[in-house]
Amino acid sequence: MSIKTQACCLALLFLVPLRVESKEVSATKIEGTVVDINEAKILNTTLTFRTGDREYWTKTGPDGTYSIELKPGTYTMKAEHNGFCTLRRSAFVLQKDTTVRFNIQMWVCPTDTKFIQYTELEKIPHTHLRPLVLYEQKEMQGKQILFKGATTNNDGTGHARQYPAVFTFNLLTVRAEEILYDPTQHLVAATGKVFWQDENRSGINPEIRIKLEGPKPKLSLGYIIH
Repeated sequence: MSIKTQACCLALLFLVPLRVESKEVSATKIEGTVVDINEAKILNTTLTFRTGDREYWTKTGPDGTYSIELKPGTYTMKAEHNGFCTLRRSAFVLQKDTTVRFNIQMWVCPTDTKFIQYTELEKIPHTHLRPLVLYEQKEMQGKQILFKGATTNNDGTGHARQYPAVFTFNLLTVRAEEILYDPTQHLVAATGKVFWQDENRSGINPEIRIKLEGPKPKLSLGYIIH
């Protein structure tokens, strides 16, 4: 090929626009606040989000808040801080172009590793998701399972404390003194100053009942939405 022909080919190469494949995927934003049992903000809590074999993490700032953007998908989550119990929640699904809020309460953890325990329940119909319960005591009541929260003689402030049991399913979080679960009907009954949060709705109630039949739980309660 002559020098003139080579120059012509190079000129044509630079004139042809290059095709660029867009791989951008709409992200979901997760945000929230991490506090202790007395609602004091906790700095430098590490929050880890896992999907498949990939992990993403962020930390809380001086005001106890955090924020992270993730691609749509199914994730698990845990919160860790020195001196506090590691808290986990059940797998949850993130949809595109949404904002999800997870507010987290952490507890001073004694050296006893049995202070809190976790039980993953059976898969809920019409989903690939399983509820996860944090508790200290568990007992059978017929076919139902009663979960109770942990007790401690020192909550970090020198006082005895009854911690709640925590039930999580998809975007729902429930903290209550007692959580009764019926696996045959996929029904949850939470009693005793119940805090609940579902995506961006939340409330406090003396008792709530939840029907799990698909990814969106159905709450039955006389509640105040915040």
